[in-house]
Amino acid sequence: MTKPIHVVDLFAGPGGLGEGFSSIRRSDGSRQFKTLVSVEKEPPAHRTLTLRAFYRLLLDSGMGMSAYYDYLQGGEHPSERADVQHLWDQAQEEALCLELGSDDGNRVLEHCLREKLAGCDNWVLIGGPPCQAYSVVGRVRNRGNKDYRPEEDNRHFLYREYLDVIAKFQPAVFVMENVRGMLTSRIGKERIFGQILEDLHDPTTATGHEGPGSPISGRDRYTLFSLENDRVYFPRTTRLFGSPEPLEENEYNSFVIKAEDHGIPQARHRVILVGVRNDIVSRVSAPTMATFLQMPKTEETTTVGHVLSELPALRSGLSRGDSEEGWYATIRKVAKRVAEELLQHHSEHISQELRERIAEELQEIARTPHEGLNRRHEPVAVTRNVGPTSELEKWYHGAQSPNMKGVWYNHEARSHMEEDLARYLYCATFAKVVGHSPTGTKEIYLDYLAPRHANWKSGKFADRFKVVLEDQPSKTITSHISKDGHYFIHYDPRQCRSLTVREAARLQTFPDDYYFEGNRTEQYVQAGNAVPPRLAQRIAVKVMEVLDRAQAKEEEQAPEMQA
Repeated sequence: MTKPIHVVDLFAGPGGLGEGFSSIRRSDGSRQFKTLVSVEKEPPAHRTLTLRAFYRLLLDSGMGMSAYYDYLQGGEHPSERADVQHLWDQAQEEALCLELGSDDGNRVLEHCLREKLAGCDNWVLIGGPPCQAYSVVGRVRNRGNKDYRPEEDNRHFLYREYLDVIAKFQPAVFVMENVRGMLTSRIGKERIFGQILEDLHDPTTATGHEGPGSPISGRDRYTLFSLENDRVYFPRTTRLFGSPEPLEENEYNSFVIKAEDHGIPQARHRVILVGVRNDIVSRVSAPTMATFLQMPKTEETTTVGHVLSELPALRSGLSRGDSEEGWYATIRKVAKRVAEELLQHHSEHISQELRERIAEELQEIARTPHEGLNRRHEPVAVTRNVGPTSELEKWYHGAQSPNMKGVWYNHEARSHMEEDLARYLYCATFAKVVGHSPTGTKEIYLDYLAPRHANWKSGKFADRFKVVLEDQPSKTITSHISKDGHYFIHYDPRQCRSLTVREAARLQTFPDDYYFEGNRTEQYVQAGNAVPPRLAQRIAVKVMEVLDRAQAKEEEQAPEMQA
């Protein structure tokens, strides 16, 4: 059996990127990629990362999955079970809780990699540095701080920790992910992204660290590829070591992957760079490799409804004095009031016909709300005759038995104030009738629905209430979903709530048995910060093809060189 390709995952979060790579199996059932080391500094995400490492080890062990699923349903933690203790110990060796950029974190990681990568040549580095300093929201926030100095913000330069690993250990391929704002972020008048390209191309010069390969072999430098455009790679030359043809700044957008173009039910746009070591590039040429790396776009769009409709419907809770009877009474109350005010108050932006249709929907909800809704889904296994059939259904089902109906974890609704329930009910009903989420104060115009802060009518926060539409890919799931949920309102007005952690995870394409550790706020942060695993799988397929073709080319050339 061929050994799997080792993967090192830095800034791993809950492990979305690593999950995609780990999911690929060869024809004999063995894994194409195996995570050797993953690193995350936040304890809740690290616990999630460790648990998923255990999941994979248990799945490959042939011991059955009861030790994992028993824990998820309230049983013993795997670390407390003697029968799987050896696997839990291995998972802890794989998933490290380290802060990269700190002296201790860097020292421990370097020691670990020197030990585990000894004798390993063609391995893959994946990950992405924290992105707050690159994000548009982060930069707006920073501009409001008169003492902020971008050149002193270490978050701009955490990618250098990633760069150090490339320079010292020279992976065959690296995949680096970050927010789109990285393309336009500047220090002074200079765009950071141009310097990042230069540094990743020649990490030895950028860091002063020398790895095991010699400059003559091409092992110390990398060519950086777009997954979207075979014309865009850096450096772009007619010969591997010739003078580079510069990339125009308007070509930087070719490094952006639009997740919705690749079967992900979410409009998530991220910078993804693939770097391939030059001794590997030289076997097939950069233009040929650029063609290999193009990710095909899917023909059909995967919508929110495709992936959320089968999840159990839930009701939200009341922030004060929650009870089933109290919640239904509140829903009836706010539905009636909003319907009445819509009919009484004219709007310049919503026609009378639409106001009447929205009011009619609200009145129907007041008369016949969705009965029997729970706050939380109890993950109890139920057998079924027909298992998942489509590729997407099988992906979400994970390692659960095909004869078992899907069990959903981390599926619990938040509590909301009565005022927010009124807004959610109105916004979701508006979206159902009109086909788009209401726009700020123009379409959320009733005084009853206006939040109690001065900036609401200024326009600064006018779009803070948004519905995740059923018939489209979701807006980007971000860590902000942990704050209040206003920007992620469920499309079903009868549930009248924001998305659960499991729904956010589904829009991120995490399998249903991917369990998020920590409290609910921490779970939301993990889901929002992750790379969609199914997108990562598609990237991993292209990385696998590149390495396979380069290996085949090397084998073809070997007899010629011997002759």
